Amino acid sequence: MKTRLLIYSMLMIVTSSYGQTIFLQFGPSISKTTWTTSLVNERGVDTKSIIGFNAIAGINYLNFKYFNLCSGLGIIEKGGSETVRTYSLELYHYDTTKATKRLYYFTMNTTCNLRVPIKDLIEPYIFVGPRLDYLFSDSQKGEVHQSQNTEKLNKLSYGLLFGGGINFKLKRILLGLVCNYYYNINKVVNKKDISTNNETYKYYDNTFTVNAYIGYKL
Repeated sequence: MKTRLLIYSMLMIVTSSYGQTIFLQFGPSISKTTWTTSLVNERGVDTKSIIGFNAIAGINYLNFKYFNLCSGLGIIEKGGSETVRTYSLELYHYDTTKATKRLYYFTMNTTCNLRVPIKDLIEPYIFVGPRLDYLFSDSQKGEVHQSQNTEKLNKLSYGLLFGGGINFKLKRILLGLVCNYYYNINKVVNKKDISTNNETYKYYDNTFTVNAYIGYKL
């Protein structure tokens, strides 16, 4: 009985995997962070983007002519560079601090892909779906003003992944280019500091990637 169940299970896996595509996409991530607090005027904050890296492995399944589902798992680097100009009431002058923050996440997603095959050679597509990131490491270069207060980072970041791409088919191999935008619903930091009259600190990022795509149709 157990042998039959094992054989049936293996047949189902083989049957369901036919026509699926395993893939790897990788490339630079371009990320910019923003933080807000009533202690410091936003006009005194100069933010710049940083370039990191990302890589995602996954599989396309439930493949139809114009639609398929896609699930992926990988890592992504986010963050940003900031120059903060603050005024010291004690010293009566403006002060400038600089810092670069880098955040490293495990990321997973499932998207719905809408595609338009052209003569079975070229396949442009767009996609959207839920996304979940887990912060496993972070680093900081330089000093920031104490009002930035990002020592308690949210471990989980969730939102949507959407974008578009184009694939070129070479028999069972797919080569392409894909752009991803990481839209967050929650923030990296969102809290109140009781010691400073319940001042609210919000810290969030905007991240997109431009990736090379390599796939293999099973």
